[in-house]
Amino acid sequence: MQLTDSSERTWYEATASRGPPRPKLEGRQEADVCVIGGGLAGLTTALELARRGVAVVLLEARRIAWGASGRNGGFVSNGFAEGMDNVAARVGLPAAQALYQLSCHGTEFIRREIAEGDPSIRMGEGWLGCLRYSGAVKKRAAAAEMNRLYGGDVQFLDVAETRARAGSRRYFQSTYDPSAFHMHPLRYALMIAGKAEAHGVRLFENSAVRSTEGQGPAHVVRTDEGEVRARELVFCVSSLDRRIHPMTGRAVLPVATYIAVTEPLRQDVIRTRSAISDSRRAGNYFRLIDEGRLLWGGAITTRLSEPRRLAERMKRDMVSVFPELGNPRIDHAWAGLMGYARHFMPVIGSDGQGRWWATAFGGHGMNTTAMGGMLLARAIAAKDDEYRRFAPFGPQWAGGPFGRMGVQAGYWYMQAKDALDERRYGRAG
Repeated sequence: MQLTDSSERTWYEATASRGPPRPKLEGRQEADVCVIGGGLAGLTTALELARRGVAVVLLEARRIAWGASGRNGGFVSNGFAEGMDNVAARVGLPAAQALYQLSCHGTEFIRREIAEGDPSIRMGEGWLGCLRYSGAVKKRAAAAEMNRLYGGDVQFLDVAETRARAGSRRYFQSTYDPSAFHMHPLRYALMIAGKAEAHGVRLFENSAVRSTEGQGPAHVVRTDEGEVRARELVFCVSSLDRRIHPMTGRAVLPVATYIAVTEPLRQDVIRTRSAISDSRRAGNYFRLIDEGRLLWGGAITTRLSEPRRLAERMKRDMVSVFPELGNPRIDHAWAGLMGYARHFMPVIGSDGQGRWWATAFGGHGMNTTAMGGMLLARAIAAKDDEYRRFAPFGPQWAGGPFGRMGVQAGYWYMQAKDALDERRYGRAG
């Protein structure tokens, strides 16, 4: 998710302490590895490399976690943006199971780093996935399938239990994933940055990369006022800058989404501190956060600028699901960009000439950025080839402006399908 308006409007920025900016790159730096991009994928890569004794310089064009890493919904769970049934159809069940286990390692990495660094960053346990129409048979079967094939512990909840936790008449059955949790993503990213620095990583902010040259052990990365010479490069830029590494830049579609945070609420309709989402194809996702505020996310478009009256738009959506909330004041609202590949899987790989990449984490980025960083660090420092499991999901041209048109058309189609499903199976119970 890329910042499209003043970052001070986000609740995350209002409740995190960044401190003064880190220095801008000036002059020459030498390193074993230069990481380009200060989001969670880049930060995790840098930290894990430094823990293995590798000398790392990280360059960020703006501030650390300025993009998706510090502005997302804060949900952490296993899996990918693409459904595991589609992943298995593409690579086979054993390979899909191995990929899923890698995604679990990402979830556990975040859980462990928070527990060791600052437990207050974690804000709630579990994830409730609610149906907006009655579908008990399919929902129960889907939960059983995930548990059987991928070793999960997903629980099926009937209508009564679902509404006891998320008291909307729009919701019917649900599944509950106890392995998931939610957190403050910006504070987490800043914590990882601090850990990286403590292990010797040199972080530079406001240091946009203008060019990269060379291969093998002689890469040169240039900014306006300095350069880094490194044996290897890692590109973790997603939708923020798709020109620096054209191979992956042309494979990433920027997709906009929106989040709002209410004033502190006195309400008794949402009775769980778990993260919640619903079954709309471009569905709502929300959670109670500090002071009883409700963080509400949803909708996707390809517009790069914030739509007018964003707060009112999000409030209408919120109140349509929970009319009992009345007319809550929206204290924070923001829009931004996520980076998606056409196959909805992370793009992780190498050219074999000392250039590595990890990008396209849109839609399921918290655990997968951690996973990607760990895989690249192990590959670079220990010659581990586990990252090659993502070879079937390599960079594919996303269609440029035609791809964005397709995303927008697909979103409108999904909205129509959602409305049809809810009319067909019932929206009230």
